[in-house]
Amino acid sequence: MIGRILGNRYEIIEKIGGGGMSNVYKARCNVLNRFVAIKILRDELISDPDFVAKFKQESLSAASLAHPNIVNIYDTGIEGDIYYIVMEYVKGETLKKYINKKGRLSETESLKISRQVAEALKHAHSNNIVHRDIKPHNILITEEGIAKVTDFGIARAATSSTINNTSNVIGSVHYFSPEQARGGYVDDKSDIYSLGIVMYEMITGVVPFDADNHISVAMKQIQEKPVPPSKKVKNLQISKGFEDIIMKCLEKHQSFRFQNTDELIRKLDSLNGISSSVKTDEEIIDSPTMVLPVIGDIKENKVIDIDIIDQESDNAFRSFFGETDSTGNEDKHKEKKTDMEDKAQKSKNTKITVAAILSALVVALIGGVIAFRAFLYVPEITVPNLIGRNEDEAKQIVEGLGLEFKVSDRQFSTEFKEGEVIEQSVDEGAKLKEDYPLEVVVSMGIKEITVPNLVGRYAIEAGIILADAGLSEGRVTEENSDKYAAGQIIEQYPTANNPAEAKDKVDYVVSLGPKVVYVKMPNLAGLGLETAKLLIVQNNLAVGEVTEEPSDEVPAGQVMRQSVTAGQEVEQGTSIWMTVSSGKAEEPGTEQPGTEPGTQEPGTEEPTYEGIYPLTIALPKDKDKVTVVIQRVTDGGREVVYSQEVKTSEQSIIVNLKGSGIQVFEIFMDNEPYVTKEINFE
Repeated sequence: MIGRILGNRYEIIEKIGGGGMSNVYKARCNVLNRFVAIKILRDELISDPDFVAKFKQESLSAASLAHPNIVNIYDTGIEGDIYYIVMEYVKGETLKKYINKKGRLSETESLKISRQVAEALKHAHSNNIVHRDIKPHNILITEEGIAKVTDFGIARAATSSTINNTSNVIGSVHYFSPEQARGGYVDDKSDIYSLGIVMYEMITGVVPFDADNHISVAMKQIQEKPVPPSKKVKNLQISKGFEDIIMKCLEKHQSFRFQNTDELIRKLDSLNGISSSVKTDEEIIDSPTMVLPVIGDIKENKVIDIDIIDQESDNAFRSFFGETDSTGNEDKHKEKKTDMEDKAQKSKNTKITVAAILSALVVALIGGVIAFRAFLYVPEITVPNLIGRNEDEAKQIVEGLGLEFKVSDRQFSTEFKEGEVIEQSVDEGAKLKEDYPLEVVVSMGIKEITVPNLVGRYAIEAGIILADAGLSEGRVTEENSDKYAAGQIIEQYPTANNPAEAKDKVDYVVSLGPKVVYVKMPNLAGLGLETAKLLIVQNNLAVGEVTEEPSDEVPAGQVMRQSVTAGQEVEQGTSIWMTVSSGKAEEPGTEQPGTEPGTQEPGTEEPTYEGIYPLTIALPKDKDKVTVVIQRVTDGGREVVYSQEVKTSEQSIIVNLKGSGIQVFEIFMDNEPYVTKEINFE
């Protein structure tokens, strides 16, 4: 890909990263003359519609977002069989590498990064997008120390589609939420849980839950409470406030976490001594847009000279309010005026009157604005404590204060009686405006629990099944069973469908598989072949491969050697191989006495095998082991030519069959007919 130009503008310079789904390259945009990052779907995944859909989902999800803490998407396209996304080039490293490099981060640095990621999630959630895969690998730290969230490949709109496919849990097992592990409903509080694990890892250097396999980690996410960071790392420097924030993010139940990123950001800001960035109504200074009349002469439609208004304002107010000249000689002045002076005076009086009217309008307007603001002012109401109160009582209190009472959910509870308030959306003591909705969760009482059926399920599933039912695991024992495979549950107590109470323990027994029985290996040496086979079967063993060798000491047809030494303890069902004497080896050129060369007496012919046929047998997948028996079918009866217990992990076996002409063989699996084969050895 190096040197290739995509979309006639993006010149690929070097590879800078990659993952299971895509490779990331640094490129130069020849149009805007800037560096960009290009994510290209791997070649081997182009034919997989699921991966193509996830790749397109990333571009659609992230392209709708624009935030300084989210990696921007610039462009996307398809060129031939290349699917690519063009995004902001971030010069830095992933938070995972940053943590590994430093061991663990200080509280100050952890708070700074946590807040930036929370701001990014707040923006995504406000656009109804849940990331679903928040982890240090998907957070980039620039050289300036700015955190940027990336990889919206499995993001989903926050609708009913955020319910996971229960057969395919999506996300990263060390970082996803309990509801993701169960395949349940995922919302913005699931991202808050994942951010809590990232905060935990930043401050301690390790994730809260780890195990040898992913299933065990997922079960811990569902069942176990995390060890507080201060107890996880000895002498860890962490404030109680920050530890409380982390532990609240990591609550197993969604309703016990921060209800949204706004709450989380306010808590993080309180540790830094930062007040909320949202101004209250009292802090907002209004400068409303107003329509003012044109200041001009009403009769002549001319603009009034402001200087004239200033010079004559005193006289104008006197004239407007009916005051006389201070000298008291008004009549004397009137007699002396000429007609021209009368006209000038009238014009002057008109101008003064207009100025006075405008002044009065300004005074009235200022008073109106003050009255309008007073009219719009809504008093604040202190939120009461509703926890534990009856629903009707809580509603009466809330509505009596002038707030709106709203039940957001009803849940089972062992702590609160039916109808009592479990939690409220706004904490006690907070200030709300009149008619603001105050949401509560109301108890449905103790859930009526019936014990689920565990018999036949594998023990690794038991913990999850019981936890979902509100129960817990009791005493676990193990027994052999011919009916149930190893790891399956044989029986339980209490039995299925019995009533139970929350947290009751359920005991169960796990199968160890069939009981292993040992028998003493009989001595087959010197026995005829058929007699030896019969003795093997009578001792619950299986007849294995039989080979022939010439011998000067052992008569033809008698057993010379056996695969298991006589007297040794051996597991029932073990295949026993035997070597049978074919008689003395014939010397070259010698003939049997009493016969002509090339002839034998009638009835003494030995079977001759002219060819070998490699027979491939496919093994079943639903068993760990299986006994394969092959019988040669002839007019005179049947002959066991192969008997062996094999492991099905080999998927198939090859058995070399000897014969001549056309012969028929029947194959059995665990004493059940499997297939009949007609083989031509010619």
